[in-house]
Amino acid sequence: VKTRHRHPRAYPSHPPASLSRTTSRHATMSASLPGRFWLPAGGGGRGRRGTKTPSGGKSSGTGTDGGVRTRLNLRSTITVAVAGSVGAGAAAASASHGQQFARRALLSGAAAIAPALAAAQPAFAKKAASSSVGGNGGRGSSAPVPQPVTKVDLAGRRLVAIGDVHGDFMQTMKALELAKVMDTSGHWVGGSTVLVQVGDILDRGDSELAIMRKFRALAKEAKEAGGDVITINGNHEIMNVLGDFRYATKGAYAEDARYVEKQHAKLVATEGAENVLPLPTAPEGNDPEAFAGISARRSLFLPGGEMALKMATNPTVLQVGDTVFAHAGITSDHVEYGFERLNHEVAAWMAGKTSSPPKHVLEEKGVVWTRDYGGADAGANAGAEEAACRRLSAALEATSAARLVVGHTPQAKGINSGCGGKVWRTDVGVSRGIYGSAPQVIEIVGGKVRVLA
Repeated sequence: VKTRHRHPRAYPSHPPASLSRTTSRHATMSASLPGRFWLPAGGGGRGRRGTKTPSGGKSSGTGTDGGVRTRLNLRSTITVAVAGSVGAGAAAASASHGQQFARRALLSGAAAIAPALAAAQPAFAKKAASSSVGGNGGRGSSAPVPQPVTKVDLAGRRLVAIGDVHGDFMQTMKALELAKVMDTSGHWVGGSTVLVQVGDILDRGDSELAIMRKFRALAKEAKEAGGDVITINGNHEIMNVLGDFRYATKGAYAEDARYVEKQHAKLVATEGAENVLPLPTAPEGNDPEAFAGISARRSLFLPGGEMALKMATNPTVLQVGDTVFAHAGITSDHVEYGFERLNHEVAAWMAGKTSSPPKHVLEEKGVVWTRDYGGADAGANAGAEEAACRRLSAALEATSAARLVVGHTPQAKGINSGCGGKVWRTDVGVSRGIYGSAPQVIEIVGGKVRVLA
């Protein structure tokens, strides 16, 4: 699989003007899309004509209900407005404090939009549920809620952690080979090893679906060998299910469109063209390629969509032996709330069963957003880091864990630890959409942590 990265790197300084222009163009396309498109890949619905809707009526196949259009415009308006403010903030930071502060402004920008998108979802949930295209991606109303794993017994096995990969297939393959869990032919060779990928497979790179598919294939092979492969949800997984596609690349949209077209072709071959609604076409004046990519991404990643359902099987917080994994971090509040409860609620939302996720994946200090454990690369000073270490110690003590492994904040100098070894930071900006750094992974054997590079 070859990747072509056409977008500028998001770090250390993603041009604010470029971000706003790209977002506005995509949002304009999104506002023209017909409701919840009747795509077979968008939640795995059969896509047949005349299928009953949740309200008991028959599908007309048009999907152009005015209420659904309102939903699209609302989401687009929020995205454009927040993207513009984030861009302006980063520009101001860049002018007054330089590149490093501009990067920090962008690091926190996505956190600002998450609560707004989540708050908007319930406003149109009723309309979406009764629309002619099956609501919740066509699957959320019938499929059971996945039950993500929350605890794994390490039982003396080797534990390996890989940080954020952000859509870069080739770099991901290099990391898997470095971890000695995959051979050059792409098959599992890790034996009983437990492999954890700490989230953020999505965005900034062109090969998201290929990476997701590879991890699922390795998980199946690992299970047969007595090992485990687990991917946890990061903030970019949450963002995409919220409908925030600002960081998706042109190549990623193209990958989504190819996937949907392939699934549609399979359905036509088995059901007959007369029994399958055609894929939506771009309205006059819209770029057909961009339209196909955006419509495909919505069908795949919004709640109840096929990829949203796959991500619903992933935990958001995971404990393997005495190691806790969270994309950004944990506090005693998250421990008290319950990791299993949090995982279940995220899964139910992604599956289209509930209208919004738990607050712990939306808050600035939430498990997929906080920068408290990101160290110097997150702009933490000595006092702030000391306070964060105290909070972490309390949370780890409550879970009988020895350490926390996170991603989220790119570490310019590679994997490192903080809080006396209680937090390990795995995001080295491996994706060429960020730094394009050489892969590094964490290995934990017998309670001892080492960095493989």
